[in-house]
Amino acid sequence: MLSFRDSLNKFDYLLAFLAGGAMVLAFAPLELRPLAWLAPAVFFWLNLKSVSLKQRLRLSWVFGIGLFAGGAHWIYVSIHFFGGANNFVAVLMVTLFVVIVGLCLMLFGWLASYADHLSAIMRLLVIYPAAWVLTEWFRGWFLTGFPWLQLGTTQIDTWLASYAPITGVLGVSWLVALGAGALVVLVVGSMRERIIAVSLAVVTTAGGFGLGQIQWTQPSGAPLYVSMLQGNVDQLTKWDPTFRNENVQAYLNLMDGDKYPDVETSHLVIWPETALSDFFHFSKDDVMLPLQQWTHDANTEMLVGGFFRDAEKEAVYNAVMAVGGSHDVEKSVATGVDVYGKQHLVPFSEYIPLLEYLRFLENIIKLPYDNVTSWKGANTLTVAGQPVRMSVCYEDAYAEEMIKGLPEATLLVNVSNDGWFTGSIEPTQHAEIARMRALEAGRFLLRATNNGVSAIINEKGKVTASIPQYQAGVLSGYAVPMTGWTPYVKVGNWLIISLMLLLFVAPLAWMRGKFY
Repeated sequence: MLSFRDSLNKFDYLLAFLAGGAMVLAFAPLELRPLAWLAPAVFFWLNLKSVSLKQRLRLSWVFGIGLFAGGAHWIYVSIHFFGGANNFVAVLMVTLFVVIVGLCLMLFGWLASYADHLSAIMRLLVIYPAAWVLTEWFRGWFLTGFPWLQLGTTQIDTWLASYAPITGVLGVSWLVALGAGALVVLVVGSMRERIIAVSLAVVTTAGGFGLGQIQWTQPSGAPLYVSMLQGNVDQLTKWDPTFRNENVQAYLNLMDGDKYPDVETSHLVIWPETALSDFFHFSKDDVMLPLQQWTHDANTEMLVGGFFRDAEKEAVYNAVMAVGGSHDVEKSVATGVDVYGKQHLVPFSEYIPLLEYLRFLENIIKLPYDNVTSWKGANTLTVAGQPVRMSVCYEDAYAEEMIKGLPEATLLVNVSNDGWFTGSIEPTQHAEIARMRALEAGRFLLRATNNGVSAIINEKGKVTASIPQYQAGVLSGYAVPMTGWTPYVKVGNWLIISLMLLLFVAPLAWMRGKFY
């Protein structure tokens, strides 16, 4: 077996780490898009070396550590500033998270090791891009999944994004990885191989331009005028019961008709995730019923984020309640009708396995009083006459989950509280991910947040309206209900994953036949 220094030296591992970190710069907020190709290209070039499986796995892991250290370090903000952990504990927990999630990249190394006998151009243009996509797909569901920093998300403003309504974000990731491989071919390949690489890049880019001219979905009815309230409530006081009334008042102030007349003329008004940092049934008399009366007076409807408690099941849900129109607060509080609860929970945040046995940790970090429960009900609510596909917080990071409820739903709504990561790059990363979900579904997405990024995103993934982060205000504008299917809504990830498996297995099987 090759030793550590025979094929890869410390500089190679450092280069892999730096390439992983550099790839983060291609995402929001910096959006240095060329690095979406350059960073994976460096990683692919390093994998061309003849190395042992152990070294290839280590190389992939180091790249993954660089990627997630650079792109997901923001969990430190939540753990330290809002979780109460001291600096040492917070850094330790972030390090463990980065190291563990980085392990997912080892799947790439394992898959790539099967192709060592193939030509460089076959590996760079076929095997490595397919292995990259299969690795991203695996990372999106393994141990509940972490589909953050998917390479295709960087292309939301390029022609390549036009493939997303067909293949989802993973298909766009494949095209970028293919481009990264083509870059390496331009350096190490023969003239014939360089021509092939350039031709692939030109064809895929031109194909994206052509696909961008297709309108996959169509308007369904008149546009809705919507208003989303961004309360900018301080995350440090949000969960303090003594500030409960003050925090609710921050949202009520944004409904003042004299200061914000657009709110009263809206078809739909949205409060973000846990804008009501209390149970709906505790707040029924002083908040929810007055809001219901306000909607009747203004002839509008609302979505309000808070907590729903199912007394019969003794379960608590991070939820959204529809208010106004035919919805009845008394009935909703009692039965859960016209309520949507978060289905995909955040491990070790909204629920902690074996929580009752971990109370001894409360001297170093704040633990929740009880676990939040995963919602098992419907994923749509009908408001303002439209069926709306709901999502809470980072649920909109899961592409294949977000197409459930389609094509019946004509709008997408995401309520979030990225205040857990105040001052970090996470809110802009999250907003970029939300844009890709709108494009895949061919639906407008209304994104209401506590302190940003609140936005109205159209069916092409373009932001049509937004307001600045960390500023209280009202975002008002038109959203068009859409009907119809995109191909991705019909087939989900099955198309792209089947294609990747075929591209990965076929060359190996073909070359195996040539050796026997």
